[in-house]
Amino acid sequence: MENLILSLNCVTPMFLILCVGLLVRRCGVLSEENVHALSTLSFRALLPCLLFYNVYSADLDTAAQPHVIAFLMLWTLGWFGAGYVLFTCTVKDPRRRGAFIQNTFRTNIAVIGVSLAQSMLEPEWVAAVAVAVSSLVPIYNVLAVITLETCRGGKLDWKKTVRGILTNPLVIACVLGFLCLGLDVRLPAPVEKAVNSMGSAGSVTTLLALGASFQLRGLEANFRPVVLGSLLRLVLAPAVALTLAVLLGFRGGALGIILICTASPTATTAYPMALACGSDHELTGQLVVTTSLFCSLSLFLWIFVLKQLGLL
Repeated sequence: MENLILSLNCVTPMFLILCVGLLVRRCGVLSEENVHALSTLSFRALLPCLLFYNVYSADLDTAAQPHVIAFLMLWTLGWFGAGYVLFTCTVKDPRRRGAFIQNTFRTNIAVIGVSLAQSMLEPEWVAAVAVAVSSLVPIYNVLAVITLETCRGGKLDWKKTVRGILTNPLVIACVLGFLCLGLDVRLPAPVEKAVNSMGSAGSVTTLLALGASFQLRGLEANFRPVVLGSLLRLVLAPAVALTLAVLLGFRGGALGIILICTASPTATTAYPMALACGSDHELTGQLVVTTSLFCSLSLFLWIFVLKQLGLL
């Protein structure tokens, strides 16, 4: 019973904020333009403050988890390769193939992951999640460009890809946090408090914006692909990753980080990239929505199982 309550406490705040976002949109408080503006504000200003502060205020020995980061990087590359081969062989339509491959490896760790970490892990491990975000987001971007360009027969624009990674607010925030931490640079107390407050707001506004963006239009036409894609993202991927991690000896907070990074829903940024690159953006959007809706249940079950087994 104790593990059940602990698991519920981990996912309930995130689920309730998503529901509030959905309710606010349905009540007409936020228009589609407002939701887009809120998402942009969160991504470019508030969420970077959260990641920066988590790294800046961390214990360097705890935040730097090279074994966990190495595992996640290798896992991402390996799972991407497996998904690319599988869907290249089984899905004839390249536009739809790109949507499935993105769903395979690209998780929403910057939004769902960081928020979940704050309620699931000890404070010292939350900074390690921020490091994982800064390490995986560039890889996600590169693999997404490779996926979408090859699935439409185009050539990769490496200059644009590198520029996009270097100017990503999340990556910049984590790098700045590490510089301040490593060089022992301390911000003035009022500035530090302001950054912390903005970061705290970021974890809420990003979930509100995600909840407000939920739309299920046209789901009937893609019902089976969406179900299969959701099971792949929320069940199969974490099952394989966690099995490998446990066999390699990861436990406690380290295993929690791996759970967060591999069991999170499809990244919301997958949709605008699919739209811009001529991929099946409708299927991509539906996968983002359905995995985000059901991740509270799947994450609750994963946390409960791992706690029952004494691994988390």
